[in-house]
Amino acid sequence: MAVQTKILARILLVLAAAVCAIGMITPSLQGVEKAFVPADKAAHFIAFYGLTALMMAAFPRNRRLEIALAAVLMGGAMEIAQMFTHRGVSLSDLAADAAGAFAVWVPMWLQSLRSPPGIERRRRASDAVKTAA
Repeated sequence: MAVQTKILARILLVLAAAVCAIGMITPSLQGVEKAFVPADKAAHFIAFYGLTALMMAAFPRNRRLEIALAAVLMGGAMEIAQMFTHRGVSLSDLAADAAGAFAVWVPMWLQSLRSPPGIERRRRASDAVKTAA
């Protein structure tokens, strides 16, 4: 079941990334997101929240922080690409992209602080087996 989920997440990721890239780069589509989300920064936040969540589902073995940083880099690449398509380049758009990406990562990071690292968990389990024997 996990393999099917990963494949589905990868397919959805490719489709979502294509939709976002086309929407962010194509000059004739500038402002089309306002039909769905009235605030531009909210649209960036929602898009990168979704993309980051899909990236984490599609690549569960990768480090989550690296995935979030990759999403921010994608946002930066989109802003640079917009320079060549005569669309506005905005650092506040990039900040909204980063906020969306890190809104996925931060709760996962906080949860990891609550649980002991894997090595410690395995050591405790091994010690419990030894004392039971």
